[in-house]
Amino acid sequence: MQATVKSQDALIMADMLALAIRNPGGLSQYGILQSSILEMPISLTQRVVCPDGSRKTRRERLNSLPDVPTDDRSAEVTSAAFTLGIVGICFLANIFGMDEITPVTNFIWFSIVAVGVVDNFYDVLKMGSSVAVSSLDTSEANKERMKMPEKGSLPLGLGSGKLTGTITRGLTRLLSVDTERECQCEAAALYAAYVLGLPCFAFQPNSLEAAYLIAQSIKDNSPDRTTMSLDPLLSYSGVLKVLIWLMAPVAMESQKHPQLICSDPREASGFLKRLEDNAGKNNINMEDLWWTLEADSAQEKYDLLKWAYHEADILLRNNLKEVTEISQRLTGGAATIGDCVAAIEKW
Repeated sequence: MQATVKSQDALIMADMLALAIRNPGGLSQYGILQSSILEMPISLTQRVVCPDGSRKTRRERLNSLPDVPTDDRSAEVTSAAFTLGIVGICFLANIFGMDEITPVTNFIWFSIVAVGVVDNFYDVLKMGSSVAVSSLDTSEANKERMKMPEKGSLPLGLGSGKLTGTITRGLTRLLSVDTERECQCEAAALYAAYVLGLPCFAFQPNSLEAAYLIAQSIKDNSPDRTTMSLDPLLSYSGVLKVLIWLMAPVAMESQKHPQLICSDPREASGFLKRLEDNAGKNNINMEDLWWTLEADSAQEKYDLLKWAYHEADILLRNNLKEVTEISQRLTGGAATIGDCVAAIEKW
């Protein structure tokens, strides 16, 4: 299996998996959860049985679910790098003894640090101030005047974390290295691909690889090929499965962390965009891309992404034990694809 994975050819992988499934004692978990996926109805008013047992229309279910996490890492990294650059210049001015501009640079870096502390730790500062004021031997009127104002009354929204939020998230993205977090996302992607029957064991799925998988499935089902081991993926259910695979790392990271660092929700929308760009080429017809045929194609696309995200979330929550086992093996640093498959197959 390891050698097949290194070939990076979906058709070869599909052939190998098809043979392994037919052999006695072979793969029993590959593609086993395809039927558990709840497909998004074409009609907004069509009712489906939701995972909690309730019956809802497509619109009702989507409205009851949180939105797909957003990610603006380019703006975050740029803001953080720019801020670090300004602070670095200020410190260099002090180190090299530029006395004529030192008062200005000191004021700049002190202001940046002060705004960052107040914006992100205002509740802690207010609590500490309240404790200090209450311990003073003074009148209640003086204590009331000495209290820090509520953060809602501060200018520029200070205290809420919004003013410096982009910079803070950028610094977290630049400075944090979390191997366990990366392995959790990789395990989620691998598990989703395996149990959904996708012959692609990429630990970090991306839109290009997803589009290539679609193209390979079309090639596999062409008249020139005598045997077919890869199901056609340019279909309603096939595209949904690929989107769930792309969204699996996002769903996994969102379950455990407030900010996405290792996963990227833009890969799923990028995959749909690649298919749209290839309409009329590579055997991809515009009528196969059903979301582009709707009156509000942008809303239809977002509904599809949101549906896939929450199906990925449910898939991972229901099988968290297996995903955790794969993640732990990857964290050890010596696990191969075979080791991860063994964890899923319980060998």
